[in-house]
Amino acid sequence: MRALVTGGAGFIGSHLVDALLADGHQVCVVDNLATGSRVNVNPGAEFVEADVRNREELVRIGRRFAPGVVFHLAAQTLVARSTSDPQRDAEINVLGTVNVVQAAIAAGSRKVVFASSGGTVYGNAQPQPVPETQPLNPISPYGVSKVAGEHYVRVLCGQAGMTCTILRYGNVYGPRDIPASQHVITAFLHALLKGERPVIEWDGEQAKDYVYVGDVAAAHVRAIDAGDGEAFNIGSGREVSVNTIFRQVCELLGMTIEPHRGERRPGDVRRFTLDCRKADQMLGWRPATRFAEGLRRTVDDYRRPADLRRQDEATPIPLH
Repeated sequence: MRALVTGGAGFIGSHLVDALLADGHQVCVVDNLATGSRVNVNPGAEFVEADVRNREELVRIGRRFAPGVVFHLAAQTLVARSTSDPQRDAEINVLGTVNVVQAAIAAGSRKVVFASSGGTVYGNAQPQPVPETQPLNPISPYGVSKVAGEHYVRVLCGQAGMTCTILRYGNVYGPRDIPASQHVITAFLHALLKGERPVIEWDGEQAKDYVYVGDVAAAHVRAIDAGDGEAFNIGSGREVSVNTIFRQVCELLGMTIEPHRGERRPGDVRRFTLDCRKADQMLGWRPATRFAEGLRRTVDDYRRPADLRRQDEATPIPLH
Protein backbone atom coordinates (compact mmCIF):
# COMPACT_ATOMS: atom_id res chain seq x y z
CA MET A 1 0.00 0.00 0.00
CA ARG A 2 1.04 3.61 -0.52
CA ALA A 3 1.49 5.29 2.87
CA LEU A 4 2.07 8.97 3.63
CA VAL A 5 3.73 9.80 6.97
CA THR A 6 3.67 13.35 8.34
CA GLY A 7 6.53 13.91 10.77
CA GLY A 8 8.38 11.03 9.13
CA ALA A 9 11.80 12.63 9.62
CA GLY A 10 11.30 12.79 13.37
CA PHE A 11 11.95 10.43 16.22
CA ILE A 12 8.88 8.18 16.09
CA GLY A 13 7.97 8.89 12.47
CA SER A 14 11.31 7.74 11.06
CA HIS A 15 11.01 4.41 12.86
CA LEU A 16 7.51 4.04 11.44
CA VAL A 17 8.87 4.68 7.94
CA ASP A 18 11.45 1.91 8.45
CA ALA A 19 8.73 -0.49 9.62
CA LEU A 20 6.45 0.34 6.68
CA LEU A 21 9.22 -0.18 4.14
CA ALA A 22 10.20 -3.45 5.79
CA ASP A 23 6.57 -4.55 5.45
CA GLY A 24 6.60 -3.83 1.71
CA HIS A 25 4.75 -0.50 1.55
CA GLN A 26 5.60 2.54 -0.59
CA VAL A 27 6.21 5.55 1.64
CA CYS A 28 6.14 9.33 1.23
CA VAL A 29 7.46 11.41 4.13
CA VAL A 30 6.19 14.95 4.74
CA ASP A 31 8.17 16.92 7.33
CA ASN A 32 9.14 20.56 7.80
CA LEU A 33 12.40 19.54 9.56
CA ALA A 34 11.70 21.84 12.50
CA THR A 35 12.70 19.05 14.87
CA GLY A 36 13.19 16.14 12.47
CA SER A 37 16.29 15.46 10.41
CA ARG A 38 16.70 14.50 6.77
CA VAL A 39 19.33 12.00 7.94
CA ASN A 40 16.63 10.05 9.77
CA VAL A 41 14.66 9.36 6.60
CA ASN A 42 15.16 5.92 5.13
CA PRO A 43 16.50 6.30 1.55
CA GLY A 44 13.78 3.93 0.38
CA ALA A 45 11.13 6.58 1.09
CA GLU A 46 10.21 9.66 -0.92
CA PHE A 47 10.75 12.88 1.04
CA VAL A 48 8.91 16.20 0.71
CA GLU A 49 9.71 19.18 2.91
CA ALA A 50 6.39 20.80 3.83
CA ASP A 51 4.52 22.15 6.85
CA VAL A 52 1.16 20.76 8.00
CA ARG A 53 -0.06 24.34 8.42
CA ASN A 54 0.05 24.72 4.61
CA ARG A 55 -3.18 23.05 3.50
CA GLU A 56 -2.75 23.76 -0.21
CA GLU A 57 0.69 22.15 -0.30
CA LEU A 58 -0.57 19.10 1.58
CA VAL A 59 -3.43 18.68 -0.88
CA ARG A 60 -1.00 18.87 -3.82
CA ILE A 61 1.28 16.26 -2.24
CA GLY A 62 -1.62 13.99 -1.39
CA ARG A 63 -3.18 14.11 -4.85
CA ARG A 64 0.17 13.39 -6.50
CA PHE A 65 1.19 10.50 -4.21
CA ALA A 66 -2.36 9.14 -3.70
CA PRO A 67 -1.77 7.30 -0.41
CA GLY A 68 -4.14 4.57 0.70
CA VAL A 69 -3.36 5.38 4.33
CA VAL A 70 -2.12 8.57 5.99
CA PHE A 71 -0.22 8.42 9.28
CA HIS A 72 -0.35 11.80 11.01
CA LEU A 73 2.52 12.16 13.49
CA ALA A 74 3.69 15.74 12.84
CA ALA A 75 3.03 17.83 15.94
CA GLN A 76 4.20 20.34 18.50
CA THR A 77 4.91 17.95 21.37
CA LEU A 78 6.21 20.05 24.27
CA VAL A 79 3.75 20.40 27.15
CA ALA A 80 5.59 23.41 28.59
CA ARG A 81 5.66 25.19 25.22
CA SER A 82 1.95 24.57 24.76
CA THR A 83 1.40 26.40 28.04
CA SER A 84 3.59 29.37 27.12
CA ASP A 85 2.30 29.59 23.52
CA PRO A 86 -1.08 27.84 23.24
CA GLN A 87 -1.90 29.61 19.97
CA ARG A 88 1.08 28.08 18.15
CA ASP A 89 0.30 24.71 19.71
CA ALA A 90 -3.26 24.88 18.37
CA GLU A 91 -2.15 26.08 14.93
CA ILE A 92 0.08 23.02 14.50
CA ASN A 93 -1.80 20.35 16.42
CA VAL A 94 -5.41 21.31 15.73
CA LEU A 95 -5.47 23.23 12.44
CA GLY A 96 -2.56 21.15 11.14
CA THR A 97 -4.53 18.00 11.84
CA VAL A 98 -7.57 19.38 10.03
CA ASN A 99 -5.34 20.17 7.05
CA VAL A 100 -3.86 16.67 6.98
CA VAL A 101 -7.29 15.00 7.08
CA GLN A 102 -8.60 17.30 4.35
CA ALA A 103 -5.57 16.42 2.22
CA ALA A 104 -6.23 12.71 2.82
CA ILE A 105 -9.84 13.20 1.73
CA ALA A 106 -8.74 15.06 -1.42
CA ALA A 107 -6.28 12.27 -2.20
CA GLY A 108 -8.96 9.59 -1.93
CA SER A 109 -7.23 7.87 0.98
CA ARG A 110 -8.97 5.00 2.74
CA LYS A 111 -7.76 5.66 6.27
CA VAL A 112 -6.06 8.11 8.65
CA VAL A 113 -4.06 6.86 11.64
CA PHE A 114 -3.67 9.66 14.19
CA ALA A 115 -0.94 9.89 16.83
CA SER A 116 -2.51 11.02 20.09
CA SER A 117 -1.12 11.13 23.63
CA GLY A 118 -2.08 8.67 26.34
CA GLY A 119 0.13 10.62 28.71
CA THR A 120 -1.90 13.83 28.46
CA VAL A 121 -5.45 13.24 27.18
CA TYR A 122 -6.59 11.52 30.39
CA GLY A 123 -5.07 14.06 32.79
CA ASN A 124 -4.51 12.88 36.36
CA ALA A 125 -6.84 9.93 35.94
CA GLN A 126 -7.63 7.33 38.57
CA PRO A 127 -7.55 4.39 38.87
CA GLN A 128 -4.44 3.14 37.10
CA PRO A 129 -3.83 1.60 34.61
CA VAL A 130 -6.09 3.82 32.51
CA PRO A 131 -8.38 2.18 29.91
CA GLU A 132 -9.57 3.86 26.70
CA THR A 133 -13.03 4.25 28.26
CA GLN A 134 -11.65 6.73 30.81
CA PRO A 135 -13.14 10.23 30.25
CA LEU A 136 -10.73 12.57 28.48
CA ASN A 137 -9.68 15.32 30.89
CA PRO A 138 -6.44 17.01 29.76
CA ILE A 139 -4.69 19.46 32.09
CA SER A 140 -2.40 21.13 29.50
CA PRO A 141 -3.02 22.92 26.19
CA TYR A 142 -1.04 20.15 24.49
CA GLY A 143 -3.45 17.55 25.87
CA VAL A 144 -6.39 19.69 24.77
CA SER A 145 -4.96 19.90 21.25
CA LYS A 146 -4.65 16.13 21.05
CA VAL A 147 -8.23 15.60 22.26
CA ALA A 148 -9.42 18.13 19.67
CA GLY A 149 -7.36 16.38 17.01
CA GLU A 150 -8.98 13.05 17.86
CA HIS A 151 -12.45 14.54 17.45
CA TYR A 152 -11.62 16.27 14.17
CA VAL A 153 -10.14 13.07 12.74
CA ARG A 154 -13.21 11.04 13.71
CA VAL A 155 -15.74 13.58 12.42
CA LEU A 156 -14.01 14.56 9.18
CA CYS A 157 -13.15 10.98 8.25
CA GLY A 158 -16.69 9.89 9.05
CA GLN A 159 -18.23 12.62 6.92
CA ALA A 160 -16.00 11.63 4.00
CA GLY A 161 -16.74 7.92 4.26
CA MET A 162 -13.19 7.16 5.41
CA THR A 163 -12.09 5.27 8.47
CA CYS A 164 -9.57 6.18 11.15
CA THR A 165 -7.64 4.75 14.09
CA ILE A 166 -6.39 6.73 17.09
CA LEU A 167 -3.20 5.63 18.86
CA ARG A 168 -2.66 7.10 22.34
CA TYR A 169 1.05 6.74 23.11
CA GLY A 170 2.71 6.35 26.45
CA ASN A 171 6.10 8.04 26.90
CA VAL A 172 8.02 6.88 23.85
CA TYR A 173 11.78 6.39 24.13
CA GLY A 174 14.57 4.95 21.99
CA PRO A 175 17.19 5.81 19.35
CA ARG A 176 16.95 9.04 17.30
CA ASP A 177 15.32 11.07 20.04
CA ILE A 178 16.84 14.53 20.48
CA PRO A 179 17.50 16.72 23.55
CA ALA A 180 15.07 19.35 22.26
CA SER A 181 12.24 16.87 22.85
CA GLN A 182 12.77 17.36 26.60
CA HIS A 183 12.11 13.64 27.08
CA VAL A 184 13.68 12.62 30.35
CA ILE A 185 15.91 9.77 29.12
CA THR A 186 17.43 11.82 26.31
CA ALA A 187 17.81 14.84 28.60
CA PHE A 188 19.72 12.72 31.13
CA LEU A 189 22.00 11.24 28.46
CA HIS A 190 22.69 14.62 26.89
CA ALA A 191 23.74 16.16 30.21
CA LEU A 192 25.69 13.21 31.58
CA LEU A 193 27.74 12.66 28.43
CA LYS A 194 28.67 16.36 28.49
CA GLY A 195 29.85 16.01 32.09
CA GLU A 196 26.94 18.03 33.45
CA ARG A 197 24.54 17.33 36.31
CA PRO A 198 21.06 16.62 34.95
CA VAL A 199 17.98 18.29 36.37
CA ILE A 200 15.26 16.18 37.95
CA GLU A 201 12.06 18.19 38.10
CA TRP A 202 9.55 17.85 40.94
CA ASP A 203 10.68 15.18 43.42
CA GLY A 204 11.52 12.56 40.78
CA GLU A 205 8.82 10.21 42.00
CA GLN A 206 6.49 11.11 39.13
CA ALA A 207 6.06 7.83 37.24
CA LYS A 208 5.01 7.27 33.64
CA ASP A 209 4.38 4.45 31.19
CA TYR A 210 7.44 4.13 28.91
CA VAL A 211 7.17 2.30 25.59
CA TYR A 212 9.97 1.54 23.13
CA VAL A 213 9.84 3.34 19.78
CA GLY A 214 10.13 0.16 17.71
CA ASP A 215 7.06 -1.25 19.43
CA VAL A 216 5.14 1.96 18.73
CA ALA A 217 6.08 1.76 15.04
CA ALA A 218 4.80 -1.82 14.92
CA ALA A 219 1.44 -0.72 16.38
CA HIS A 220 0.98 1.71 13.49
CA VAL A 221 1.58 -1.00 10.92
CA ARG A 222 -0.97 -3.19 12.67
CA ALA A 223 -3.48 -0.34 12.43
CA ILE A 224 -3.44 -0.33 8.61
CA ASP A 225 -5.88 -3.23 8.43
CA ALA A 226 -7.37 -3.30 11.92
CA GLY A 227 -8.94 -1.11 14.59
CA ASP A 228 -11.17 0.93 12.29
CA GLY A 229 -12.98 3.68 14.20
CA GLU A 230 -11.26 2.82 17.48
CA ALA A 231 -8.81 4.44 19.90
CA PHE A 232 -6.02 2.38 21.44
CA ASN A 233 -3.58 2.89 24.28
CA ILE A 234 -0.05 2.08 23.13
CA GLY A 235 2.20 1.61 26.13
CA SER A 236 3.95 -0.95 28.29
CA GLY A 237 1.31 -1.19 31.01
CA ARG A 238 3.98 -0.50 33.63
CA GLU A 239 5.17 2.71 35.25
CA VAL A 240 8.76 3.77 35.89
CA SER A 241 9.71 6.75 38.07
CA VAL A 242 12.11 9.47 36.98
CA ASN A 243 14.42 8.66 39.89
CA THR A 244 14.57 5.02 38.79
CA ILE A 245 15.38 6.01 35.22
CA PHE A 246 18.16 8.32 36.39
CA ARG A 247 19.69 5.58 38.51
CA GLN A 248 19.56 3.04 35.68
CA VAL A 249 21.03 5.45 33.11
CA CYS A 250 23.91 6.24 35.49
CA GLU A 251 24.52 2.51 36.01
CA LEU A 252 24.65 1.86 32.26
CA LEU A 253 27.10 4.73 31.83
CA GLY A 254 29.18 3.67 34.84
CA MET A 255 28.67 7.07 36.50
CA THR A 256 27.90 8.26 40.00
CA ILE A 257 26.52 11.79 40.15
CA GLU A 258 23.97 13.80 42.10
CA PRO A 259 21.34 15.57 39.98
CA HIS A 260 20.08 19.09 40.39
CA ARG A 261 16.51 19.36 41.64
CA GLY A 262 14.06 21.57 39.77
CA GLU A 263 10.45 22.70 39.91
CA ARG A 264 7.48 20.91 38.45
CA ARG A 265 6.73 21.74 34.81
CA PRO A 266 3.31 23.34 34.27
CA GLY A 267 0.75 20.83 33.05
CA ASP A 268 2.84 17.79 33.94
CA VAL A 269 0.89 14.69 34.95
CA ARG A 270 2.00 13.07 38.22
CA ARG A 271 1.69 9.47 37.11
CA PHE A 272 0.04 7.37 34.45
CA THR A 273 -0.01 3.79 33.30
CA LEU A 274 -1.97 2.66 30.24
CA ASP A 275 -4.21 -0.38 30.02
CA CYS A 276 -3.28 -1.81 26.61
CA ARG A 277 -5.42 -4.96 26.54
CA LYS A 278 -7.66 -3.53 23.82
CA ALA A 279 -4.68 -3.17 21.44
CA ASP A 280 -3.76 -6.78 22.15
CA GLN A 281 -7.29 -7.97 21.44
CA MET A 282 -8.13 -5.87 18.36
CA LEU A 283 -4.76 -5.02 16.77
CA GLY A 284 -2.89 -8.14 17.79
CA TRP A 285 -0.27 -5.82 19.29
CA ARG A 286 1.59 -5.94 22.55
CA PRO A 287 4.91 -4.35 23.56
CA ALA A 288 7.82 -6.70 22.90
CA THR A 289 10.69 -4.70 24.42
CA ARG A 290 11.31 -4.74 28.16
CA PHE A 291 12.30 -1.38 29.62
CA ALA A 292 15.78 -2.54 30.70
CA GLU A 293 16.56 -3.77 27.18
CA GLY A 294 15.11 -0.71 25.47
CA LEU A 295 17.05 1.59 27.78
CA ARG A 296 20.28 -0.27 27.07
CA ARG A 297 19.73 0.10 23.31
CA THR A 298 18.97 3.79 23.75
CA VAL A 299 22.08 4.43 25.84
CA ASP A 300 24.31 2.43 23.49
CA ASP A 301 22.98 4.38 20.50
CA TYR A 302 23.36 7.78 22.15
CA ARG A 303 27.01 7.08 22.98
CA ARG A 304 27.92 6.45 19.34
CA PRO A 305 29.07 9.14 16.90
CA ALA A 306 26.08 10.76 15.21
CA ASP A 307 27.24 9.91 11.69
CA LEU A 308 27.25 6.18 12.49
CA ARG A 309 23.79 5.94 14.04
CA ARG A 310 21.41 5.94 11.06
CA GLN A 311 23.16 3.16 9.15
CA ASP A 312 22.75 0.55 11.89
CA GLU A 313 19.35 1.74 13.09
CA ALA A 314 17.68 1.33 9.71
CA THR A 315 17.32 -2.42 10.16
CA PRO A 316 13.75 -3.75 9.84
CA ILE A 317 11.64 -3.52 12.97
CA PRO A 318 9.85 -6.79 13.79
CA LEU A 319 6.07 -6.46 13.63
CA HIS A 320 5.15 -8.25 16.86
